[in-house]
Amino acid sequence: MYLKDFSTLVFGLNPSYQLYFQNNNSLIPITQFLKNDQATILLTNSASGTAMSLQSFFKLSNQFASPNTEILINYNSQDFKVFGYRISENRLLINGKLRLVE
Repeated sequence: MYLKDFSTLVFGLNPSYQLYFQNNNSLIPITQFLKNDQATILLTNSASGTAMSLQSFFKLSNQFASPNTEILINYNSQDFKVFGYRISENRLLINGKLRLVE
C-alpha cells in the first residue's frame, strides 16, 4: 500500500488513536517514523509502552514523506507491507504481510 492510499483510508478518524502493528495475536506499538527513497517505514518497539498517535503520524508524513512511497512496518528487523487496519479500543491496529525479497 502506498502512503497516499493509507492516508486516504484513515483520514477523518480520531487523531488520538494510537498506532499498533497486529502480528498474529500480539499488538506491538508503532513508535517511530522513518523514510528513505523507496518507502515510509513505521518502526515498532515492543519494549515501549507509548505508541505514536494518528495525529503524530499525519504531521510527520505530511512534513517528511512523499505520498507516492510504499508504507511498511518494520518489526523484528523484517519489513511488512501494510494491507489494512481495524479499530479497537481507541487503537488503530494495522495489518501487515511479510515483504518477500524480490
